[in-house]
Amino acid sequence: MKSEYYGEYYEHENNHWWFTWRFDMITRIVQSLPRSDGFRMLDAGCGTGQMTILLEQFGEAIGLEIAPEALAFARRRGVKNLVQGSITDPPFAAGSFDLVLSLDVIEHVDNDVQIINSLFDIVKPGGHLIVTVPAFQSLWSEHDEINHHKRRYRVKQLTAMFEDAGFEVGRIAYCNSVLFLPVFITRKVKTLLRWFRDRERIAGPESDLAHYPAPINNLLYRILTTETRLMRRWSLPFGVSILAVAQRPLTSARPDTVDIDSLIADALPQRVFAAQ
Repeated sequence: MKSEYYGEYYEHENNHWWFTWRFDMITRIVQSLPRSDGFRMLDAGCGTGQMTILLEQFGEAIGLEIAPEALAFARRRGVKNLVQGSITDPPFAAGSFDLVLSLDVIEHVDNDVQIINSLFDIVKPGGHLIVTVPAFQSLWSEHDEINHHKRRYRVKQLTAMFEDAGFEVGRIAYCNSVLFLPVFITRKVKTLLRWFRDRERIAGPESDLAHYPAPINNLLYRILTTETRLMRRWSLPFGVSILAVAQRPLTSARPDTVDIDSLIADALPQRVFAAQ
């Protein structure tokens, strides 16, 4: 993502309907998982840190992020534990975490298969991985280009990646399905308008993020939270995004317990940031 957009994301994560819907959905999933004392989580590709803050209520949470601009916003937000590093080669020992989240991250890298395998290594046997990604290449737009996306996904494709890495997929489904058609139409119209802009050499790519009047913002949030409740019973055949929850099988002994300070200290200590 272009560095100038991190400030925009920092502001939107607090109240934009899409972010608040996604954070609520993920928070409920984390809350439903079995958790013991010392439950340890990694927000891999934490961005400006809002999800990491929410994870702190469930145990020990670390935010991993490569962009210094994003880390600066995460520090401002008050995230307790931050490590600068790459999700393609996470600087943690095997089996370090009970739960790893990677929310709208793997679509940004060339080798997404390598990432899934790397995340498998740092999840404890019996631990979980939660991933969200954008769905359907037909929805590709300048919003994807601004955010430096490499691709969009299908459920079958993502399932195969998880299973090839060794995960057992417990739940994978399209989400944000209600708004699929409006998003599809809006993006196709924007693509057409961009063609005219390019001809006239005016303006540049535009993100889908925008400030909405409170009534519209609240309505869109309620629509998606209603859909989330329906997802507990039904899997819809399409959506703007995909949610996947997978588990690493209990095929090996549980690693020895390591306290969180030691875990962070081992993760490139010169790149560790503490909230100020």
